[in-house]
Amino acid sequence: MLKLIGKYRYEFLFAGILIIYLINMFLDVMEVDAAQYANISMEMSYNKSFLQVFFRGEDYLDKPPLLFWMSSLSFLLFGISNFAYKLPSVLILLLGIYSTYRFAKLWYDKKTGMHAALILASSQAFFLITNDVRTDTALVGLVIFSVWQISLYIRKGNWINLILAAFGTGGAMLAKGPIGLVIPAVAIGTDLILKRDWKTIYKYQWLIFLGIVAVILLPMSYGLFMQFDLHPEKFVYNLQGPSGLRFYYWTQSFGRITGENYWDNDAPFFFFFHTILWDFQPWVLFFIPAIGVGIYRLIKNRFKVDQNKEFINLSGFILILLALSLSKFKLPHYIFPIFPFAAIITASYIINLAENTFIKFGKVIFGILQLEWVAAALIFVFVFPPHNFLIPSIGICLLGLTWWIFLKQHGKDRIIVPILITAIGFNFIMSMHFYPNLLEYQGTAKAGKLFREQKNPEDELYVMLFWENAIDFYARKNTKTLERDQLAGMPTGSWLFTNQQGHDEINQFQLPLKQIAVFDYYKVSALKLKFLNKNTRDMTLRKVYLFERE
Repeated sequence: MLKLIGKYRYEFLFAGILIIYLINMFLDVMEVDAAQYANISMEMSYNKSFLQVFFRGEDYLDKPPLLFWMSSLSFLLFGISNFAYKLPSVLILLLGIYSTYRFAKLWYDKKTGMHAALILASSQAFFLITNDVRTDTALVGLVIFSVWQISLYIRKGNWINLILAAFGTGGAMLAKGPIGLVIPAVAIGTDLILKRDWKTIYKYQWLIFLGIVAVILLPMSYGLFMQFDLHPEKFVYNLQGPSGLRFYYWTQSFGRITGENYWDNDAPFFFFFHTILWDFQPWVLFFIPAIGVGIYRLIKNRFKVDQNKEFINLSGFILILLALSLSKFKLPHYIFPIFPFAAIITASYIINLAENTFIKFGKVIFGILQLEWVAAALIFVFVFPPHNFLIPSIGICLLGLTWWIFLKQHGKDRIIVPILITAIGFNFIMSMHFYPNLLEYQGTAKAGKLFREQKNPEDELYVMLFWENAIDFYARKNTKTLERDQLAGMPTGSWLFTNQQGHDEINQFQLPLKQIAVFDYYKVSALKLKFLNKNTRDMTLRKVYLFERE
């Protein structure tokens, strides 16, 4: 049995990772972005308006429509649920992991490909974006799929690979905008320039590639033109008569660098250099010297790349990281699409590092990673004490397994396998214990669920003074906003969702409303230590209420 497990150890580890992904797909969508995207997808499944996108009945001008198209179709096929919302994006993410394996295998070997796929799949970022599904989840998979197919085309010249690459790039642009084209173009283009491969650069086939991409973008472009460009009288997102085409193809992406986009969160230039320390765990301490070695070799070779080697990963990571760092608005998940490059760089470094050196370095990293088990213990003791000891017991068993392998086994797997088990074990605890407990404080979702359980679909649900996206998604309908002087006009039997101020006003003016439920509320996507500490949590919570019109 042990020999069988040892022989198929990577397959078992992949299975463990996939189990965490599957668990994540059943968790509630989180405020703010994921819940909003789920709302839009739900609304699209109701009104069948696939080319023009609406949010709560109003024009929506922010993200491209691929996520909404996929999730709304998933809702129509499987019904509206957390799982159905996340399923299409997670499937594309799995395509990205497979593409990383094949891309690394193409340029290196099967062993590098396997390690790269494991590194990518077990990164903290991937555990996060299978739970908190946003537009970047699909973008990651489609970008690396495109890069893999373009590389195949350059190496073998098969038209099918060029066509598939165009579909991948077009899909990536439908997921997040021009960045879906910029990343493959920068990664592949820089590699070809450093190789002085002008013949490939000037191939006419690239025009056909761009033509296919343009055709794929036609439905979105037509919808944008019809919804916005033909209606200069519209006022959307603080913009008077915005061009939908210009917004998607320029303002939303490049406008964050030029300043044309008003989004600005004052994130410093080195913002992503900090966030990657967590998001690329548990591999970041291998990645840092790996990328340093890659840069050193490039400089040593005077910026020339051998025809049989690749510079795609290094250029794709570094140049895109620098470009994104110039943006005036940054969030950690913006760099997730270049993590496949980081995974391949890291895998190649690990495999080529001398075993003795790797073991010495790996021991230090393994020791540091014990902090994840410490964090898990702190969650059980100080954050969300468990109601039973099943999940802590599983965690203890996995911790013991990591140490047994570390002490008893030999070779590089003595380090790699315990690191992977640590990543799986920590995220198992997060997905099975931390997030379910955390989402108990997403009062908007709980209010929406209660409405759906106790009321009929035709009954109205109103909100006053406080609203966030999850209530609409879990009520399975768009809520309507009311002012206090409109409360008397609420239909009998309809429900109202409000905050403490609304609650106090209803009682003060003795309005004909009966309190149905009260929930604790906390913005679960903005965690602070005061909330995480069970002894001070109550001081951070707000109350939200459901009332019924009598």
